[in-house]
Amino acid sequence: MARAALRHGVLQHTGDTDPAERSRTDLMSWVITSLRHHHSRRSLGEYHTPPDISDLMANVLAEGSTGKRPRQRGEWALEPTAGTGGLFRSAAQDLRRDGEDPAERGWVMLELDPLAAAGAAVNTLVWELGPRAFVGCGDVLAQPDLAEETLAQARGMARHRDDVKKLIGFAIATRTTNQLLDALTASR
Repeated sequence: MARAALRHGVLQHTGDTDPAERSRTDLMSWVITSLRHHHSRRSLGEYHTPPDISDLMANVLAEGSTGKRPRQRGEWALEPTAGTGGLFRSAAQDLRRDGEDPAERGWVMLELDPLAAAGAAVNTLVWELGPRAFVGCGDVLAQPDLAEETLAQARGMARHRDDVKKLIGFAIATRTTNQLLDALTASR
């Protein structure tokens, strides 16, 4: 599958060094909607927002009803029915056009469909939404605290990562110490 994707030009959409260029399209949305039969999409209630519409929505939300509203670094955005994240793609592009870095924001995408949620997770990397971009998978109607649970899980994963890094550092220090001691005792 990877070879076929490369042969058909996937890197034209995802291979640029500029995240703004990589964010021009939601390739994951296209892949999911192309691979699923329209009856399957309908039964899932899956309707991906067309890019032109998501661009318009992002622009309207950014401007508000009374002209350009001031944005603040560190703001968070929540999309409870994110799909693969197309609305956030548009919002990130809007920020970039205004000279802002989307990675300075927080992004929480929630999605019922695990495949679309996986696509959203890939897109957070492709579009460089930054270290505060999180994707949760679940039913927001049945799980009203899904956003908080997603962030709590991310914090837990970050703590685990930090603990593992400390253990690796300790293991490296121990091995290095043993090697130095072995070298000292061998030279006697």
